[in-house]
Amino acid sequence: MEDAAAAVIPTNGYRQLEFYSFCTISFVGKSWLLIRLPYREWPVNTFYTCSLLLFFYLYFRYRQALKAPALVILSLAAAVAVDILGNKFGFYGHRFGPLRDYDEFAHFTGSGFSAIAAFWLFRAGTRRMGYRLSSASLSFLSTTIAFTYCGWYEILELLDELLYGDFVRIHTWDDTPNDLFYDFIGVIAFVALTGAVMAWRERRRPDTRVDLKPVQFGKIFSSLPRDLVTFLIITVLFSACAWFEIFTMFDQLSSDRIHFVENRDCPMRLFWELGICVAIALIYSVISSIRRSRIAVAD
Repeated sequence: MEDAAAAVIPTNGYRQLEFYSFCTISFVGKSWLLIRLPYREWPVNTFYTCSLLLFFYLYFRYRQALKAPALVILSLAAAVAVDILGNKFGFYGHRFGPLRDYDEFAHFTGSGFSAIAAFWLFRAGTRRMGYRLSSASLSFLSTTIAFTYCGWYEILELLDELLYGDFVRIHTWDDTPNDLFYDFIGVIAFVALTGAVMAWRERRRPDTRVDLKPVQFGKIFSSLPRDLVTFLIITVLFSACAWFEIFTMFDQLSSDRIHFVENRDCPMRLFWELGICVAIALIYSVISSIRRSRIAVAD
């Protein structure tokens, strides 16, 4: 992969507002693509996917001076293509190699490809802000970011059934936690591979930039900007919730304890867990803002 930005860009109120607008549009656009993905014709999904990728590339290329490597763009395209091809050729509902269903393969590879983009974007973005995170920090936080979006996709399936109700997307009680399990394995595998490649490249061509502030894992929350820390708190907490749902599924499969009864039990729990995680992060942000204001006044 190409290295991240060559220089740090100073931020201001307008650039922050622009970035927040971009994130909102991207999040809504990607959610709209995914929520009805299985029911659209493949040319329509292809058009939507290419439009989102172009929007992503142009913004970071011309507004953030970040040139996304071709591998990142192809990874994002592949993450959606796995689902599109499965619907196009009727792979879903059938065994796929050693897996009991193509759906498990789609979650493993789709989430894994998305994790590559999450790793690159988080690394490039933090360096653009002037921070150099350790390899452990990049790998851990990229994993939580990618896994959070996996959990959001499961919530989208629930919303699809509740808002539209024309198709069933959650077929069994273990559908959602099983999807999360293969999502998690895919994210871990692809992030580990991406991190290893980036570490190898840095050993070959060490980055000697002096304008980057090193940030160790234990000081992430006290060193990074408050809005980024707020987002990371959400991803860390929600990833832990999603993993707990996986553990709960295995506990039910291996014992007589019943945790899930209805098909929608797990995604409904994810929905409320995400809301709680967002609330906790916002409370942290408000408290942090008040504390910094008092320190500034005292100085």
